Amino acid sequence: MKRKLTNNLLLKIFSVIAAVLLWGVVINIDNPTDTFTITGIPIKVLHEKEAITDNDLTYEFPAERTVSVEVTARRTDKRKISADDFEATVDLNEIYGATGSVAVNIEVINHKSLIRSWTQITRSVRVDVESMQTKTFTVQVIPVGDLEDTYTFSETRVSPRVVRVTAPESVMSKIDHAGIMVDVSGAVDNVQETGTIKLYTDEASEHELDMTDPRIELNVTEAEVALEVVKTNRISVDVQVTGQDQVAEGHKYITYICEPQTVLVTGAKALIADFDKVTVKEDLTGVSGNITKIYRIQDYLPKGLEVADGQPDSIEVTYQIDRLAQRSFYIGKNLIQLQGMSEELEYRIGDDDGVTVTLEGLSEDLERIENKDMFVLLNMEEYKEPGVYSCQPEVELAEEYQSYFKISVGTIRVIITKPNSEPDTSEGNPSESSTTESGEMEETGESAGEVSGTLPSSSEDISTEEAP
Repeated sequence: MKRKLTNNLLLKIFSVIAAVLLWGVVINIDNPTDTFTITGIPIKVLHEKEAITDNDLTYEFPAERTVSVEVTARRTDKRKISADDFEATVDLNEIYGATGSVAVNIEVINHKSLIRSWTQITRSVRVDVESMQTKTFTVQVIPVGDLEDTYTFSETRVSPRVVRVTAPESVMSKIDHAGIMVDVSGAVDNVQETGTIKLYTDEASEHELDMTDPRIELNVTEAEVALEVVKTNRISVDVQVTGQDQVAEGHKYITYICEPQTVLVTGAKALIADFDKVTVKEDLTGVSGNITKIYRIQDYLPKGLEVADGQPDSIEVTYQIDRLAQRSFYIGKNLIQLQGMSEELEYRIGDDDGVTVTLEGLSEDLERIENKDMFVLLNMEEYKEPGVYSCQPEVELAEEYQSYFKISVGTIRVIITKPNSEPDTSEGNPSESSTTESGEMEETGESAGEVSGTLPSSSEDISTEEAP
């Protein structure tokens, strides 16, 4: 009997079917329920045109544009229920202006019989509403790379030249300009191409605006670009000054300052090859004080040449003319050197304490010079006879100051005698000197042995004073 039961295939099949049926009966009699969450239910927007579009507005959901519900259903039905069984809507006519929130309405549209109950988790969502704006931007050409050396652009053409952009106010405020990037690396000929118009948020065209926002619209998305490439030459600016030695009395021309010192020009290759500088001329005769002159570069270029794009169109030259000052230096007689003296005569400087030397020049130069930088000399070679002479000394300055100043100096009285004789001390030339019948000069009571030419160590004969 046992063997019949274990070896009976039909009985085995029947037993399996019976077990399945029995399990189904048990489940149907006692089927438990589960509570679970359905997420990702998309939100459908109602009355978008009336509330938003017709009023020149736009909207955006800051958070995810979906909602969730909590569902209770039999365990066996759980897998059959999904987000597609629900519909979530928001009515843009019902936005609460203070917070920008709007109520979410959810309905069950499928498998209503399988859902025992459900609870709405998301009851409202925030909607950002703002104005739409339309602005026009000039399309800029943004060269990428560098032209071949000594070449530049002489003209840039874009068609169309402007683009009309429509975007939310918050997006529009970020736009700096519209442009097309064009690769010009190594170009020596004209460049022509069609490019995509992009919007940039910075002046340097380093950051593009994200154009994936469907609310951003351009009336045109492409433009044709034509760049004219021409030969260039960097030429120097030559400033020619005349009358610098005839500026107003009491003034001195110092130098000029020129900006820019070079200019980039374009034009025919043959013309550029033969043109190497711009020459401007200025006559400073009679001018007192600094002056600044502006010269329009194009006025100094030959026909066929012009200033390159992006270069300054004028030259500014400032001519420095300073007022002269005077300073007087008192040189004691013991510091005055005599030269060219005859061995048969004796020489001495009169009773005057010394001589005043006046220098005229720039204040900063006058402040640096001292008595030790100047040498007062008397050349006696032309005075061959005894007498009293009013002599004009020579003043030499130290080498570093020789070309800085205009020098004026007073006269010095020099008394010339023969050894053991006394001269007439009245000023004049030898023929005016008083002599005896024997030819000897009258005594003056002063020693004839005081001959300058030896510098004393005393500083009492050195002083300076400022001239008014």
